[in-house]
Amino acid sequence: MKGVRRIGVLVLGIALFGFAVGRIGPGRVHGELEAMSSAIVMIFALSLMRLYLQTQSWSLALKQDGIQSSRIELMFLRLASQGIGYLTVLGPAASEPIKIKLLQHHHRSPTAATLVDTGVYWLSAGLVLIAGLVTAMFAVARNRGASMLLAALVAAGLYSLVRPAAILAPLVCRLGTRAPGWLMKAAQIEGEIHRFAETHPDTIRRMFLLDLACQALLLGEVATGLFSLHLPVRAGMVLLIEAAGRVVRMLGGWMPARIGADEGGAVAAFVALGLPAAGGLALALARRLRDVMFCLAGLVWIVFRTHTAEDAPTLRGAIECKL
Repeated sequence: MKGVRRIGVLVLGIALFGFAVGRIGPGRVHGELEAMSSAIVMIFALSLMRLYLQTQSWSLALKQDGIQSSRIELMFLRLASQGIGYLTVLGPAASEPIKIKLLQHHHRSPTAATLVDTGVYWLSAGLVLIAGLVTAMFAVARNRGASMLLAALVAAGLYSLVRPAAILAPLVCRLGTRAPGWLMKAAQIEGEIHRFAETHPDTIRRMFLLDLACQALLLGEVATGLFSLHLPVRAGMVLLIEAAGRVVRMLGGWMPARIGADEGGAVAAFVALGLPAAGGLALALARRLRDVMFCLAGLVWIVFRTHTAEDAPTLRGAIECKL
């Protein structure tokens, strides 16, 4: 039944993609893709720089917990987890545990440092999302109410990341012996994350600056795409397009690879700004090509890892469970 649902979701995504191409016109899409070809190399280069900065941030967190790992290993490990998340439903829910699992050959637990790294990155990404949604309030008047509501929800989520007080520990105490095991484990991890943030504030600040640079590179991808399509490159326009893409990634996370969803979101953002729909589709396809290549590199690495590592049977079991 699980396989049938997955196939059904993939068929739905492909149908959405085909519908978008049919409405825009294959000829126009092909023309914009040719124009976008000059930007693909630049998008790949920006993505490699972002991968390096993300790895540097993660490495800083791991070192504070006494875990030494080469940047090359961490880069491929990140790509591998992203590849698994790309193929599964609710990608981050699958990719984050895989990142932790692949580092468990170290003598110390990587859980707190890895989740801190993820949380700091989400914080920086959320700030960009809020900026894009605020821009949307002024650029697209008919969606002002929805933009305000979504911006408020994102802000509330970011506040829960940075607030010093624990959320789960009081709940566990209130439930007492009735608290389920998974909730107690989550409260324990939450406590470790808060202790990390209190003990290493300078590291958190350095990680946050690195992640802000990652957000700038993502905005640079959008600007590069607009420039290659000979469209105006304005800060508000770039922010709105990137924010629309992130909203789609949040809403379409239940679809493997978000096939059709990413393309539809990019088209909608371009149309809302008065830009050609074919340009939005071309930008989305260029970024999808980047994602596919990176995911393939990560999956090839993880196949090699699961055949050579000492804990290969455990790793294969964890991966098969996520897939």
